Amino acid sequence: MLAALDARVVVASKGERHEVAIEDFFTGPKRSALRPGELIAEVRLPVRRGPQEFLKVGARNSMVISVCSLALVIDLDGRRVSCALGSVGPTVLRASAAEQRAEAEIDWRTGRLGDPDFAVEFGRLVAAEACPIDDHRSTAGYRRHAIGVLAERALRRTS
Repeated sequence: MLAALDARVVVASKGERHEVAIEDFFTGPKRSALRPGELIAEVRLPVRRGPQEFLKVGARNSMVISVCSLALVIDLDGRRVSCALGSVGPTVLRASAAEQRAEAEIDWRTGRLGDPDFAVEFGRLVAAEACPIDDHRSTAGYRRHAIGVLAERALRRTS
């Protein structure tokens, strides 16, 4: 959700603070941009007016690593669509091509899709941008399929 909201991480160390975009903060599995002696001081979230959706596929609804997850934010004021994907790449991914297509499909006066059937295409576009792997939780093929289904559902729910 933080990636879809364009969050910024404020990193602090003795006598120094700096901001890092959330997409630059996570550098790989179990790795971040934190250097020795630094800690997260705060996370800044911009205000976005419009619907937001978070969906996941996983063993249960708790602190378990998801098979895949998706966050979708429709920013009515900025006329932007943000879609972040979890557990389908080495770090959180943004589905930028799908975002751009969705922005062109939304009637920004109403905040609704001009063509409700575009949600199916959005799911396909998001799935194409995923980079899943096979592991003990799932296969890459299932993850790609599931993230597409989540994308379609999220867009239908938010528009």
